[in-house]
Amino acid sequence: MPLHEVVRDIKAKRIAPLYVLFGAETFLMEEFVKLLRSELIDPEYADLNVSQYDCAETPLSAILQDAETLPFLAEYRLVLAENAFFLTGAKPPAKVDVDTDELVRYLDEPAGHTAVVLRANADKLDERKKLVKVLQQKAVVLAFQPLQGADLYAWIERRAKQYQARIERPQAMKLVERVGSELRLLDKELEKMALYTGSQDAVITEQVIELLASRTLEQNVFALVEAVVGGQLNEAFRILYDCLKTGEEPIRMLALLARQVRLLLHVKLWAPRGYTQQQLAGMLKVHPYAVKKAMEQARHFDETGLRRLLGILAEEDFRMKSGQVDKQIALEVFMTQVAAQLQSAKAGG
Repeated sequence: MPLHEVVRDIKAKRIAPLYVLFGAETFLMEEFVKLLRSELIDPEYADLNVSQYDCAETPLSAILQDAETLPFLAEYRLVLAENAFFLTGAKPPAKVDVDTDELVRYLDEPAGHTAVVLRANADKLDERKKLVKVLQQKAVVLAFQPLQGADLYAWIERRAKQYQARIERPQAMKLVERVGSELRLLDKELEKMALYTGSQDAVITEQVIELLASRTLEQNVFALVEAVVGGQLNEAFRILYDCLKTGEEPIRMLALLARQVRLLLHVKLWAPRGYTQQQLAGMLKVHPYAVKKAMEQARHFDETGLRRLLGILAEEDFRMKSGQVDKQIALEVFMTQVAAQLQSAKAGG
């Protein structure tokens, strides 16, 4: 069932006896649990009507027994159970009693006054298991995967409204370019920018994003490469020095540069074979936006040049770690070599 339909049912007090949550997007998952709690539980009696467990420490039978307990001066109880390892392919922890048949029996006659939430710390459930198949039929199973493209930009626009601000689609795209696609970081940035704008329904402009939005180290490295391939070496060095001033470790920066060059090489090799941005993103396990930008950057390099740069990065990594070279100088030299290679390629073309 789509998430928006589940949310609509919850607000209409059509409560399922069991919700199963899984996926990599933990921020959305936490927001869903907050919504469920706010709709079902009176804060005054929350201590008596909300229970939290770790399935790796508490027997499943004890969790289900709690679910059958009547709520105190309220209509509903909420039982939250983390780390439902028995729904995934994860190795079970020792000395924990898990009678999954008991959960199946519970679903035959669930407590109408309790919502049980099982949260699996995994990107997917093990659908080979009988229990998972039963849950897909009798429970509400929700996958929380990272948002992409239009879904991500729409989420940013809705989130800004919650902070009594507005952001248009081009600016939402700019924010993702600057901060990345992690919802937890985007939420903090939107809250900060809404506070800065001050007035209700204020617009978050590109100028506000440039002024306030914080780049992650990964995004800084991405922008650094973008500046180098665009022939803006001064801007690239400014980004580098800003990172170093804030205490970023040069070895980590070198590792991220190597990851970006590998991404460029993969895109250079696979894109001509007909793979779409979405397919490449899934294969390389990166955000589609990163693939889109990598495709733009990769046009400036040939395969031989990218392989040469990876060799230089490996050599500089060794020299850094063995103390043979100053770490900052190694980064500066690498950037200069990239710029020189691009200049040579242009001259040859």
